[in-house]
Amino acid sequence: MMHYSVRNHTAFAAANYEVNEKVSLFANLVYNDGRGSMGGIELDTTQISAVPPGFDYAAISEIGRFSALNVQRVQQISGLNYRFSPNWVLSTVAYYGRYKDRQPYLFDANGRTSGVHGGISYVF
Repeated sequence: MMHYSVRNHTAFAAANYEVNEKVSLFANLVYNDGRGSMGGIELDTTQISAVPPGFDYAAISEIGRFSALNVQRVQQISGLNYRFSPNWVLSTVAYYGRYKDRQPYLFDANGRTSGVHGGISYVF
């Protein structure tokens, strides 16, 4: 009998600070830890009438060993909002993210990303 298990923990923290009626600061931090695996896949070749050419049932039975997920992700975002009129807000945001695959099996997916962007919003 096949089984699959998964566990995911996420923590989120946010802070907003209004400097004055025109300027506000914000920041948040997100942490995610995910783990998952499957197993119990067993294909009995005696129960099938024919095996397609090149198909390896024994190898498929071992697929559970390659399904392990063990990743960590951290994301930080901070920024500034400037209300230059009653309905218009100018925003600047900086972000940083880190992804760590603690159990890679196909390729190394570890990495980081960072950047800055800005925008303008109309508030109804």
